[in-house]
Amino acid sequence: MENLFSMKDIITILKKSWLWIVSFAIGGLVTASLVVYFLMTPMFAMNAQVIVSQMETSQNAVSQNAEVQANLQLVNTYRVLITSPRVLDQVSKEMDGAYTSAELAEKITVSTEQDSQVINITAEDKNADTAAEISNQAALAFQKITPKVMKVDNINILSVAQPTKATTPVSPKPGLIGLVGLFGGMLLGIIIAFMRNLLSNKFKEEKDIETLGVPMLGAIGKLPEYQSKDARKGRKNK
Repeated sequence: MENLFSMKDIITILKKSWLWIVSFAIGGLVTASLVVYFLMTPMFAMNAQVIVSQMETSQNAVSQNAEVQANLQLVNTYRVLITSPRVLDQVSKEMDGAYTSAELAEKITVSTEQDSQVINITAEDKNADTAAEISNQAALAFQKITPKVMKVDNINILSVAQPTKATTPVSPKPGLIGLVGLFGGMLLGIIIAFMRNLLSNKFKEEKDIETLGVPMLGAIGKLPEYQSKDARKGRKNK
């Protein structure tokens, strides 16, 4: 099957349509920037940490290791407990019902490092102070409710979320979105350039006439640029 475009055709089309492509690229960048600054709300993420500590100190190394392993296995259970309705209801109560349990569940993310007894409670909100309050209240509620549910008292708050003036939003990312808009617009411009070429009904080469099944009587080459006598004389005098 014959290719639609040769390498020469591709280069020619791109050269001929470079203004279109650049215009669409700039348009994509401008559109992305407008979306970021006018339609997307900046979101802040604040993080509080709790640690699953050992229940009691033991001089036996084997016993200590067993306790650590048992605590590590409980971490996954604790992760589920943090986002449970019981804990989130307590958080909602402490925040005077500003958010429901379902809304808090969407704002809170719980994560842990591999083989670590530290649990990260991250909350996202459009206000950094509110995100910090949600994260800290979740840590406090988890510390309060765990002994009642798990019959253990080995949860300690390691660090609390504290927003500062230097706190920056985690989303959206203007640079990344702008880059996507730039390349998206450029790609759209290239596609339109090739579509215009495909849909054009002009004869560009001799082979285009062959598709009609009629003989070609002759071809006119490119004429040299005409210059008046005065222009030619002026050029010689120089």
